[in-house]
Amino acid sequence: MNKQEMFFRELEKVGIPLHTTQQEAVRHVEGPLVVFAGPGSGKTTVLTSRAAHLMQVAEIPPRNLLIVTFTKAAAEEMQKRLASLPGIGPLRARSCETGTFHSVFLRILLRAYGQVPQLFNEAEQRNLVRTILRDNGQDGNEEEVNDLLTKIGLCKNNLIFPEQIKAKKKENQDFKRYYQQYELVKERLQRWDYEDILVECYRLLRVRADIRDEYGKRYRYILIDEFQDANYVQYEIIKLLAVSGNLCIVGDDDQSIYRFRGSRVEYLLEFQQVFPNAKKIVLETNYRSTQQIITMAANVIRYNQKREPKLVRGTGRSGEQYQLEQPSDERAEAVKIIQLIRSQIASGQPLESFAVLYRSNAQVHTLIDELVRQSLPFSIRDAEGEFYKRWQIRDILGYFRLALDPFDLESLAQIINRPKRYIYQENWLHQLQQIARRLDGSYLNALLRLPDLESWKLRKLEQLIWDLKKISGMSPAEALRFVRKEIGYDQYLADYVTQTGQSRDQVFEPLEMLQQSVSGFRRLSDFLDHVSRINEVLQEARKTKEGIRLMTFHKAKGLEFSTVCIVGLVKGMVPHRKALKDKEQAEALEEERRLFYVGITRAKDRLYLYSPRKYNGSKVEPSPFLAEFDKKTRASD
Repeated sequence: MNKQEMFFRELEKVGIPLHTTQQEAVRHVEGPLVVFAGPGSGKTTVLTSRAAHLMQVAEIPPRNLLIVTFTKAAAEEMQKRLASLPGIGPLRARSCETGTFHSVFLRILLRAYGQVPQLFNEAEQRNLVRTILRDNGQDGNEEEVNDLLTKIGLCKNNLIFPEQIKAKKKENQDFKRYYQQYELVKERLQRWDYEDILVECYRLLRVRADIRDEYGKRYRYILIDEFQDANYVQYEIIKLLAVSGNLCIVGDDDQSIYRFRGSRVEYLLEFQQVFPNAKKIVLETNYRSTQQIITMAANVIRYNQKREPKLVRGTGRSGEQYQLEQPSDERAEAVKIIQLIRSQIASGQPLESFAVLYRSNAQVHTLIDELVRQSLPFSIRDAEGEFYKRWQIRDILGYFRLALDPFDLESLAQIINRPKRYIYQENWLHQLQQIARRLDGSYLNALLRLPDLESWKLRKLEQLIWDLKKISGMSPAEALRFVRKEIGYDQYLADYVTQTGQSRDQVFEPLEMLQQSVSGFRRLSDFLDHVSRINEVLQEARKTKEGIRLMTFHKAKGLEFSTVCIVGLVKGMVPHRKALKDKEQAEALEEERRLFYVGITRAKDRLYLYSPRKYNGSKVEPSPFLAEFDKKTRASD
């Protein structure tokens, strides 16, 4: 028995039997290699086994291996798995250069320069962007901050800098100005953001041939996971490093879902054109899902044109047909999901085996409301589910709170100029506090005593106080309608849309959703108590991994669950309305279909799809993707 046969025999002994195609990917040593690895095909096993094979069989020193992943968690998992393989152990596993693109490139920069500027953390970066927006007369709300950060990140990932932008449209001119100001502030503070790591590493390797040659000789074998998510600057750096030609990339073109960050599935699909002697291997066996789920997913993704054709097979494991439900609205959808989960818990399924997936964060708030009402535990990722912290919702809640508590200074500051009442003087809040203390009264009463108030401003403040008194006796639904129509909040949002050029649907959507949330509450205090409870539960839900898993398609990538429920399968959500309006609509729709595919393929045993007939109070069409597979479904009200 030769060394290679012994290697695969040892893997089998520790429970890692590799089939013929997987072994082919592991055995390949010299020259470029592209591995197309579909959902549940064992790509992490193949990658770690390949790294072990290079060290054990090909006798490549560990320090000559570079293993790149897309997340810190994936890098840690990769190193842990590698260390557990026969003949490797923790020391050899740690001797390989393993990490994310950012961490690997940061190490290169630190070795070259000794130190780099301090990196912004997320909060600092967001505060900087918010300040820039407000200094330029914008609102600086979360949506604007997210939008600007995404655009700046996209530019940097494509090596596009402010001086290269030729802007004719006002919105593009504004963006160029904000981008310039952002870079100038960073330069003045001598700080970097995370994208600067990629940009500066690219510049270093382009300019310094000696450093480029040093790392080209060191990283003789490069293995990259999730290559379908690579962006331009990452790809260009890897090409600079891969002088040996021994570049192995693993990915799935059908799971490329980060176009908004600059990822391009073409880098995976066109790999053999850039590296003409590259070997191609396709891992087509899905070990995760039942045949019914595999067939359904294949029927959806085959509509994409920009992909590598592949025949995904299962292991022969059969299961239930997926089920499509068409509830009347989001509330009925949430109730049905909870009924399903309760029935399966009764039959012995643990809560952690359930995942509810959705296209965007806004879609989950109704389900969270219902889960909290019924005291069912759940876990959620990062900032997902923070519906009640969206700026439009905080404005409305500010009116509700102030109506019940005239001493609520934070809420008063939140709503005073929404709509505009022109209370802009820099120290008005300080003056208000002083007046309230002197009068021993509420902040609302003190408002009318602010100095230098013109008569028309005084009338606006008197009207505000009168309106708040009216709201205090209303139900939440009545109060919401009153703030929107009578106080003029809808007009304020319409003016905001005109000034910023943002999508009207996107700006108004939270209020339509709030309309559903307030129904059923008789008193403002009850609803505000419910919101406080939601926020408390969410805080705990982010710290735990117990309970029903709630997450977006993006966050679910790479995970698997026994039972998956996909909600909000309506046109405008899946595919998202942004894709329907995208100037590159064909590409955008293909990515939306890939997102849906990612959601489907998280399911191991059972899959439930939900397409409400009404969404945000309006009739909607089912997602067009639902027409793309053979529907042997049970539809019910």
